[in-house]
Amino acid sequence: MFFKGLKLLNWFSAQCRKMLYNMALGTQLKYFGRRTKLEVSGQIRIGKNVYIGDDVTLIVESDATLIIGDNSFIGESCYIKCFGGKIEIGHDVSINSKSFLNGCGGLKIGANTRIGTQTVMIASNHTFNNPEVLVKDQITKQGIVIGENIWFGARVTVLDGVTIADNCVVGACSLVSKNIAEAGVYVGIPAKKLEKSVTVSEV
Repeated sequence: MFFKGLKLLNWFSAQCRKMLYNMALGTQLKYFGRRTKLEVSGQIRIGKNVYIGDDVTLIVESDATLIIGDNSFIGESCYIKCFGGKIEIGHDVSINSKSFLNGCGGLKIGANTRIGTQTVMIASNHTFNNPEVLVKDQITKQGIVIGENIWFGARVTVLDGVTIADNCVVGACSLVSKNIAEAGVYVGIPAKKLEKSVTVSEV
């Protein structure tokens, strides 16, 4: 009886959270997680049927924008901060647990893309070309563009200035430091195309 009551209480709490954030965001969420942190002073637009997991952090500063398309999934303990830029997540995208998204220079993720757990995308970088300027003050903000119908394995890292073409697979633990211009399967540090490679659309 105790566990049934606890289950009912958790369900009721989840419904109340969802109702509250539906009203605040003007949408129809599928789920809004426990202990999830939402700090918004900029612009935010979240589509319908979006799942935002437990312990997620979403931070949108006054000069920043966050857009999440319909039917997308943000897994537990993800950290998404716009850092003054724009993060745009397309429809039917899944970003799995403990991933980190930095949108300082702008970050766009195309529709129907799957992002594996603990993926890191950092849309800014430090350079060290000028020895007379501190490294902390030498910053690029070129942005990142991830195409549609892409699958990242776990722990992929994508650096500032990278564009990835549609219909790609990027293997687990790969580092994408340069543009991926054509469909295929890419693995390694830095990520390189496998010689005998198929596109996602052919799988």
